[in-house]
Amino acid sequence: MRLVGLSARGAGRSETGRVREVNEDRILLVDDLGRGASLFAVADGLGGHARGDLASTMVVETLRNELPALLAGGSPARDALVEALRRANAAIHAHAQAEGLTGMATTCTAFLAGGRAGIVAHVGDSRAYLLRAQEVRQLTADHSLVSELARRGSLTPAEVETHAQRHILTRALGAAPDVDIDVIDEPLRPGDVVVLATDGLHTAVPSPEIRSVIRSSPDAEEACSVLLGLANARGGFDNASVVIVRLAPWWLGRAAARLLAPVGLAAILAAGAAAYRLDHAYFLGVRGDMVAVMWGMPARVLGLPLSGVIKVTGVPVGRIAPADRPRLIHGIPAGSAEEAESVLRDLLSHQP
Repeated sequence: MRLVGLSARGAGRSETGRVREVNEDRILLVDDLGRGASLFAVADGLGGHARGDLASTMVVETLRNELPALLAGGSPARDALVEALRRANAAIHAHAQAEGLTGMATTCTAFLAGGRAGIVAHVGDSRAYLLRAQEVRQLTADHSLVSELARRGSLTPAEVETHAQRHILTRALGAAPDVDIDVIDEPLRPGDVVVLATDGLHTAVPSPEIRSVIRSSPDAEEACSVLLGLANARGGFDNASVVIVRLAPWWLGRAAARLLAPVGLAAILAAGAAAYRLDHAYFLGVRGDMVAVMWGMPARVLGLPLSGVIKVTGVPVGRIAPADRPRLIHGIPAGSAEEAESVLRDLLSHQP
């Protein structure tokens, strides 16, 4: 059965930095994994001369090659993602043992999107963040010595950031025959952004700044360049990698794009692009005779609506002051669903 709901589109970039000679980070971008799923990952190889670069390559290639077959075979998405990482762990560990590469291992944070839910599987100290409206939330917990101490109350968050042993990991793929994998199930909404980052990026650029860069950049590719530029400008002490995944309505991201490609979807939408970003746009509009909170853009292209209803508020349009009704009918833009509801409260306050 085809997964439906949201379409995921990712951009990513990885750089060596200014100090290291080899980039042991790897990224994975698969917008269409089949069956409506998309897969993204970052991996940070460990071991230096023990071939950390090979370990990180092995995990992203195992995900790329194994996961489609597991999903096609009927495995639930959560189980398939975990199984692919377990296979990568076993392969890395076996190779390290056979070649005498003590310390060969890698982190991995993988994001599998399908339907209206996302699954994050995670080992190590790379991170996944969720950007929703103006908020940013870390989805993963670092598997590092200092983070474990902080969770037990032995260190403060400020001490974690400057601790001399902050790079010592408690879990990594390939370090042992078996590994515990954290799995996070996250419901998703249109306009959400998921960010994957290795420690070379997230230690140099804090999460509020990551959010600010992404929200102020014209596209994900530009945001990746700015974020890695910041990491390098602040010393570039480690390899740094970032993947930015934007979630949009599935029909708009896949079916509509194919349908409208012959007539140039980008050209049709260009006039509205400055005011609306279809992958992160909300507005207050009208559904029937009621005020509604909407996502997308209050327009149609070749008869296809570019919006949908998040919530019918139950407030009749007749309760809105006559002077404000034309704006409401055309759609009043907002930065989030919550902001749209705030706009509604303001409109209601205009009543005599």
